[in-house]
Amino acid sequence: MLRILGLILLILLLGAKTANPATEPPAAERVKFRTEAAAAGEYISLQDLAELPPELAQSCGQVRVWTAPPPGQVYTLTREFLGYRLHQLGLAGLVEGSAVPAAIHVRQSGELITKEQIAAAFRGYILKHGHWPKEQLRVEVMPLEEPVIVPDKEVILEVLPGKSGPLTGDVTLEMALTRNGQIYKRFQVAGRVALEQAVVCAVKPLAASAVLGPDDVRVQPREITGLRSGDYFVSPDQVLGRVLSRSVGPQEMLTPRHLSQQPVINRGDEVTVVLDDHGLAVTTKGVAREPGYAGRFIRILNPKSKREFQAKVVDAKTVQVTL
Repeated sequence: MLRILGLILLILLLGAKTANPATEPPAAERVKFRTEAAAAGEYISLQDLAELPPELAQSCGQVRVWTAPPPGQVYTLTREFLGYRLHQLGLAGLVEGSAVPAAIHVRQSGELITKEQIAAAFRGYILKHGHWPKEQLRVEVMPLEEPVIVPDKEVILEVLPGKSGPLTGDVTLEMALTRNGQIYKRFQVAGRVALEQAVVCAVKPLAASAVLGPDDVRVQPREITGLRSGDYFVSPDQVLGRVLSRSVGPQEMLTPRHLSQQPVINRGDEVTVVLDDHGLAVTTKGVAREPGYAGRFIRILNPKSKREFQAKVVDAKTVQVTL
């Protein structure tokens, strides 16, 4: 009888052991914190600080514990601070029972994006979408308000498509760091895009009512940002013989506003007619049959033969006929 009772007791004990298996150790016992850590990007995540089992890595590995140090600097997270911060994040159980070092030294594994990289991307976008020759553009990029960190080589810098509008003057472009086509970080870059053009400028001070001659003007590079093509001249031929409506300073760019809209020759004015026959010049007199503007053709009357002919206005007293 005693033998049977002992056998029954043994069976019950074995059954109890099978029915109550050992429980899984708490997550904290399976987290290994590092003493040296590297953060990729702008924040220190939990997975940067510790080796996490797969389920924890998926659920809370990306939790932001603190901001990452700038490249070249090291932040020290003490055991006390880490416990306090994880308690704030609702993850206090991760440090209970874990081997947490007295301090974890964290460095930045990414690199600061350089101003040269930003400027190259900015200028490349302007050249591609602005339709101006690169030799006419002067691009200045302003410093970023905050440093931008590239976490790894898989992340690339791109300029995002912008709204339609002028790409000269003060321009702001939106850029992004992308990984496999997905945007990692957006930021704005401000710059100034100046457009230059060789235009007609005064060589010396010129008074109002002066008639422009070859020694008065010269083509020089000037900034024309925001101007239309009709706001300046690109060849001296466009202004020679014209009358100034206002005084002009030395090196000043000439515009249509500087030129008088009045004809240099009035109807009925007597003018000198220069007949140019392959370099041989002969002069005679004529009478203007209509108002004349420098560089344009007008009808001239020969007072002797009473015949009319076309002549090009040179200045207020001279017209030219090329034979």
